[in-house]
Amino acid sequence: MEMPSTSGSWQGPAVEKGARMAKLAKASERLVSCSAADILKQDFEALFATALTGNDMQCLSQMKTWMASTFADRAHRAQAEAIVDQQIAEFISRLEVQLQDPNHPTAPADDVSQAMADLQDSVRIQEKRGRLQMLRSQIEQQELCNKKQADSNMAMSARMQAAKSKLDRDTSGLVAELCEDRFLPTRSAA
Repeated sequence: MEMPSTSGSWQGPAVEKGARMAKLAKASERLVSCSAADILKQDFEALFATALTGNDMQCLSQMKTWMASTFADRAHRAQAEAIVDQQIAEFISRLEVQLQDPNHPTAPADDVSQAMADLQDSVRIQEKRGRLQMLRSQIEQQELCNKKQADSNMAMSARMQAAKSKLDRDTSGLVAELCEDRFLPTRSAA
C-alpha cells in the first residue's frame, strides 16, 4: 500500500494530460444540456394560459423549442469565451505541471495560488458583468413595455376625448331642441 510522502506535497494518481480539460468540457456540456432540457420540460401552457389567446397558445411549443435552442447556443458561446478569456486551458496546463512536478521552475506553488486567486476574481467580475447585462436587458424590455402602454393610454385618451366631445355635442343639440320646443307658440284649438 502506497503512503503519501511527508515532503509536503502529495502525489496523487497520475492523470492523463488533457483529461482535466476534457472533464471540464464534458461538465460544461452537461450543464447546458440539462438546462435546455429543463426549459423543454416546463409547462408553458399552464404558465401562459391566462395571458395568451388560443392562436398564441399554439405557438408555445415552437417558442419553447426556440428558447431552449437559443439558450444552448448562447451558453456554448459564453462558455467558449469564458475558457478563452479566463485562460482556463493555460491554468489547467500549469496546474497539471505543478501536480506532476511540484519542483518544476515554471509552475511554483505561489504562481498557482496567484493564478487561482486571479481566476476567482475574473469569475466574480464576469458574474457581475452578466448580472449588469441582464439588468440592462430587463430595463430595455420594461422601457419598451412602458412605451407601448403609454401609446395605448394616449390612444384610449383620444377615443375618450372624442366620445366626450360627441356626448357634449349631442347633449347641446338635445337641450337646444327642448328649449326651442318650449318657446314655440302653442296652437289653440280652433
